[in-house]
Amino acid sequence: MMRAGGKMLLSIGVIAMGVGLAAGVIRVVLPRIGDPTPLGMFLRLASVAGALAVGAGAMYVVRFSGGEIGTLVAADTAMILAASLLCVGLSKPRAGRSAPPRALAAAVALAVVVAVSTALLPLSVSLIVKGAALLLVSGATAALALRNRSLPQASMRVMGATMIIYSVYAALRIVVLTTPESLLMQTLFSSTGAGIAAVGTMLMTGVAVGLVGRPVARPDDDEDRRRTLVVIGDWKLANAAFGTDRVLGLLLELRLAARDLDPSAVDGPRGVEVATPSAVAALRARMRTSYGWRPEETELLTDGSALRRKLRGPGAPPS
Repeated sequence: MMRAGGKMLLSIGVIAMGVGLAAGVIRVVLPRIGDPTPLGMFLRLASVAGALAVGAGAMYVVRFSGGEIGTLVAADTAMILAASLLCVGLSKPRAGRSAPPRALAAAVALAVVVAVSTALLPLSVSLIVKGAALLLVSGATAALALRNRSLPQASMRVMGATMIIYSVYAALRIVVLTTPESLLMQTLFSSTGAGIAAVGTMLMTGVAVGLVGRPVARPDDDEDRRRTLVVIGDWKLANAAFGTDRVLGLLLELRLAARDLDPSAVDGPRGVEVATPSAVAALRARMRTSYGWRPEETELLTDGSALRRKLRGPGAPPS
């Protein structure tokens, strides 16, 4: 059973996650949640995962305050489902930019396995089952994050590092669970220690999601003159041909890809400003290989320097 200090720490962690989730949804998720892009899918699943994680934390507090076994089953199920959905959010979306059904089915199946083990097996065994599930999911999430090229790389590096650290902790805890009387089991890998590790992991995951909305500083004039504005050329024609939602999705993907090539890239009118040599060709290749753009979509990209001069001319409105 968790000590009073551990319950207080877990309660504080749950409150922090709740506040962080609310702030993240308002600042990062809501402006982008409807985007028909890999980022939109990731943010939708990440917001659901965050809500499940907060709910799991609250149920753990109830359980460790004397709640019934049903509370523990619900908490474990929500915890595994939250971690699994985050992993699914990093997987390659279907053509319709929705989550792959097989990955979603695997996430639900894993949560069911953990729920059944918690309900029916002895605590010493169910803890190992849950630890193995967390090890599997966190390891897969780390691998997907570090290999992902369709989401902001700073965000993916933070998430990948966080999941690697947690997967190591989960693996060590599985080993230590076989010696319940050991000092490590009573301290670092106790229920309190595991709760603190889980809360820390979720908070760092929140930081990774928050990096999606990181503002980019505007370059000075000298640096700006060395940049190329790459834009979606004929905006009205593109909207008529592909639809407004798709064109806005293309624009978002273009800006994400630009930041992969040039971390100092800055959003511009209908495109993005980069200091990359042969910027149009480089971004066309990037969109084709990493984002799956079709030839007719890559051909939309063009040098928008004339548009920038027009928008910044005397009496022109700000971009």
